[in-house]
Amino acid sequence: MSDRKLPRLLQSPAVILLLIWMLIPLGMTLYFSFIRYVLNNLRRPEWTTPSLSNWRGFGNYEFVLNSKDFLFAIQNSLLIVCSILILTVVLGVLIAVLINKAFPGQGIVRVLLISPFFVMPAVNAVLWINMILDPVLGLQGIAVGSINDMLDTLRNAPLVGWFFSLWPELEPISFRATQTSAYAVIIMVTWQWTPFAVLIFMTSLQSEDQQQKEAAVLDGASIWSQFRFLTLPHLARPIAIVVMIQAIFHLSLYAEIEIVSRGNGNKNLPYLIGEFANNNIGAASATGIFAVILANIVAFFLLRMIGRTLME
Repeated sequence: MSDRKLPRLLQSPAVILLLIWMLIPLGMTLYFSFIRYVLNNLRRPEWTTPSLSNWRGFGNYEFVLNSKDFLFAIQNSLLIVCSILILTVVLGVLIAVLINKAFPGQGIVRVLLISPFFVMPAVNAVLWINMILDPVLGLQGIAVGSINDMLDTLRNAPLVGWFFSLWPELEPISFRATQTSAYAVIIMVTWQWTPFAVLIFMTSLQSEDQQQKEAAVLDGASIWSQFRFLTLPHLARPIAIVVMIQAIFHLSLYAEIEIVSRGNGNKNLPYLIGEFANNNIGAASATGIFAVILANIVAFFLLRMIGRTLME
């Protein structure tokens, strides 16, 4: 047996298993998306079984496109994913640069910074929405109440009371409301995934060329110039990889949206699939195909960006 055939033969079981693992669910989803498959339909009981006699063609896709939540789910998905990516990359770079310097307790600080990444998504959502963002019992409500009490005291103070009397009383934000629930999801997921970005960037900074930085200092370069022209170019590849990995995960967010708002004005494509899957499997499958198309479009642009970065 030639040297080329032996590695391929050894790899073939894993490749075949991976193809089966991917193609069978995708094939079933495609099949269900072209038939009428409704779990609970008393008037048409034949639709409750996945049969070719229930062929519908592109009817499920038309039904999903005409649903009132489809475009909103796409817009909300992109809003959540893009916001999380921007925040995690910016915060991750800044924190990684700050803790890259040697200081007492550096090891403990690094462990504490990374620990949020190991919290389960459902636990993370419950923690944030109930203990931190709740307008009555959470830290937000307590903080807003304390500030209002302090302002009341200052309004009665001599000399400066007139100034603080101009300040309005603060109102806590209800992050379960329709307009703000998406921001709650962005906040909690950013808190959980920023440590991942910090870990990647911090590891990359360990290999930064210190001689270039020393030469820049001798030439009189400011801290901002060193960061802009040396550190950021060095972090270009890690940033591209972090964006790629996080985009894949954040396009499938579900637990956070379910716990925060139950989908009330805050839906993405995975949540819309879950709503359809309660009864209409055909529509859920068609929505799943749309989600796959969206993920591939996002992946295409990200891969081009990463490929351009890696070639530079």
